[in-house]
Amino acid sequence: MPIYRQVYKEAEPSADFDELLKTEEVSKENWFMKYYLPQERQEEIFNEFCEKKKCSQCEKKKISFEVWLGSLPSGVKKQNELKEKVVIK
Repeated sequence: MPIYRQVYKEAEPSADFDELLKTEEVSKENWFMKYYLPQERQEEIFNEFCEKKKCSQCEKKKISFEVWLGSLPSGVKKQNELKEKVVIK
């Protein structure tokens, strides 16, 4: 849960993960895709958490499966959401 809290706090748009869980939003299909945080930053947060908690390799692997197969925000911005527009002449 601490990993999810930090990831959603830093995501675009920012969100309070505990508050999200209280809403009907999380019952919708692919609700987490409305949020974005670069994959690299998500990995940093995961690694920082594991280092802080001094996780063993086994614990790190278990947490990894739970986190990466869970409801993390998208690590890739959708093409239609990019601010730059391509003009075809």
